[in-house]
Order: sequence, then structure tokens, then C-alpha cells
Amino acid sequence: MKTETQKKRISTIGQLREIRDKISAETRDMTFEQFKAFVEQRLTETLHPNATWQNKGSVYPNLGTT
Repeated sequence: MKTETQKKRISTIGQLREIRDKISAETRDMTFEQFKAFVEQRLTETLHPNATWQNKGSVYPNLGTT
């Protein structure tokens, strides 16, 4: 059983690393504004369409303000 848990953990970690690498490759040459739009678009696509945060504006309301 311990071996199965370790294999699942390694598999999960491997998947997370693949996802991270894919996102890094897609966003490598983006400016901060492009990256922010990318994140907001991805969150809109993947989260429930009636999520509360969508009605409040930007995902990161304090970023870019000084």
C-alpha cells in the first residue's frame, strides 16, 4: 500500500510539474499586463461561470496600483 501511495504522489507531482512547465512556456515572453490577462482568462474558463469574484472586477485588484 505504501508503494501505491508513493507512485500516486510521484505521478501527481509529475503532472503538476508538466502543467507548470507548460504554463511557463506559454507565458515566457509576456509582459505583466499580458500575463495578468492570461491568468484572468484562464480563471474565467476554468472556474464556475457565476463565481463571486467575477462580479467584483479584476482577479488582482491591488496589483499595478501604487
